[in-house]
Amino acid sequence: MRKLGTVALFFGAFLLALAALTRFYMYDRLAVAPFNNTSTSISETKAGADAEYLDIKKLEVVSGPLKSTRIVSGDVKQGKAVSKDLRQDVVVWHTYSCTGKPDFDCSAGKTPLSGTTDLVAFDRTSGAAVTWAGATSESGGEKTEPAGFEGQYFKFPFDTQKKSYKFWDGTIDRATTVEYVGEGEIDGLGVYEFRQTIEPTKSGTIDVPGDLVDENAATVTADRMYSNVRTFSVEPTTGVILVGGEQQDSFLAVDGERRLTTTKATLEYTDETTQGFVDEYESKALLLGLVKSTIPLVGLVLGVLLIGLGLLSRRGRRSRRSDGDQQRTPVGAGVG
Repeated sequence: MRKLGTVALFFGAFLLALAALTRFYMYDRLAVAPFNNTSTSISETKAGADAEYLDIKKLEVVSGPLKSTRIVSGDVKQGKAVSKDLRQDVVVWHTYSCTGKPDFDCSAGKTPLSGTTDLVAFDRTSGAAVTWAGATSESGGEKTEPAGFEGQYFKFPFDTQKKSYKFWDGTIDRATTVEYVGEGEIDGLGVYEFRQTIEPTKSGTIDVPGDLVDENAATVTADRMYSNVRTFSVEPTTGVILVGGEQQDSFLAVDGERRLTTTKATLEYTDETTQGFVDEYESKALLLGLVKSTIPLVGLVLGVLLIGLGLLSRRGRRSRRSDGDQQRTPVGAGVG
């Protein structure tokens, strides 16, 4: 019994140490965005729900399906250098987003209906953009450097909570509130649903022919107005967006009156994009869940039980030995 008690104490202490090591050491090193991430996501208008957009060449609003492609690649060398400079664990990811007709190839070098190139540094754990002098944003031939990214950009935090966050919008160049709206499930994976609502907002001005906006003047300065409703289905353990969608409505206004639609479209991740993210992050979410909760909890419970059994076993042995000593009659006892 003494040996069994010693073994129980040893394994109990081992399990407690393993629980602490897993939760406070391994998890912190696994729950981080990779330096070398590469991904491509595609969003499309649904069948029968064509978009409306301004054809610049024809100077008229046309209807048809649209496709948006987003290509992301991590810069390992720069990410490590920025982490050292900022004294913060960050990654640097480059992203190119372009929107065009379904057959448009973003890598062909042609001009899309819209295109944006961003270089963003963000915290590896929280996913929130950090202030960095090297951050850049380029759209429509105009480059901003440094770009003042803020809030969530590519993803949500590891261990996403049921609360509001700030999410970046490149059209208005600021982060706005994205609200938690409920739970859901995608291919067996539990997700948190979020919604970002941007009311019509002036994003700039543009000089256009007067007849394009129902004005008699040869040239008119119109306000660029933009609104959007984004939806995110987020796997909460990793913070990865499994399904993303948006309902964008952009138009030109003169004297506060809507005159011309520039983009009105509802786009959502394709089934192939979502399935690719599910296949990639399902096992990662399971591993992080085990490391964060399951293994520490099981190790803690079993460790305490084994230590308790070990102590009881050793105490019981000492008690039996003490009783035996009291029952023995010393040599010479009772001799007068």
